[in-house]
Amino acid sequence: MFPGIGTVINSGSVLLIGLISRVFIKKEIKNFENNLLPLGLLVLTLGIRETLKGSDFIIILFSVLIGAIVGSLLKIEEKIEHFGEYLHTKFESEDVDKGKFIDSYLTATLIVITGPLAIIGPFFDVVESNVELLLIKSALDCFLVLFLTSSGGKGAVYSGVSILIYQGFFTLCAFGVGEVVNETISNSIAGVGGVLLIGVGINLLGLKKIPVGNYILSLFIPIFLTF
Repeated sequence: MFPGIGTVINSGSVLLIGLISRVFIKKEIKNFENNLLPLGLLVLTLGIRETLKGSDFIIILFSVLIGAIVGSLLKIEEKIEHFGEYLHTKFESEDVDKGKFIDSYLTATLIVITGPLAIIGPFFDVVESNVELLLIKSALDCFLVLFLTSSGGKGAVYSGVSILIYQGFFTLCAFGVGEVVNETISNSIAGVGGVLLIGVGINLLGLKKIPVGNYILSLFIPIFLTF
């Protein structure tokens, strides 16, 4: 195997299960928004669990605030949505609901890249040749995409592309700074990721629209604050 194989497996499995779902699941589960409610509860619960892993709340606090400010200025979530629009225009027919397509793509993308495994996994892959974390993540991501696709969210399959780009970046980073990611940093990243997942869960439950995509950069900040 080669460094980065975990991300390739993660991305490929999501694309594969998404395509299989779209081909073989002909009868969609109705009420797309309502079907997201149990997923919202699960994501919210996962976010709370991950947040508790962060041992230093100050690091989490400043990471989220700094990441949110920078990300909002860069309008990251808007760029993710525009990429979803591009994918719809480029690869989908006109009979595919554009709004639902973009919503499902954005939802799936935010869930699969805001979790701490999306960052820590590639580092373990490169530094220790350990793909266990990314294999676990692949199974979780595939279930998510299967659920969203069967509910009519055809854009979820393209979250595999987001995984390849996002985790591919961290795979490259791991070659240079992989050895500095210690337990303190990984726990802080988990804590920040938990906060973002709580935001995604709130969005899925329809309680309030939180632009979690703008907060993605928060996941990078603990690497610098814990030196």
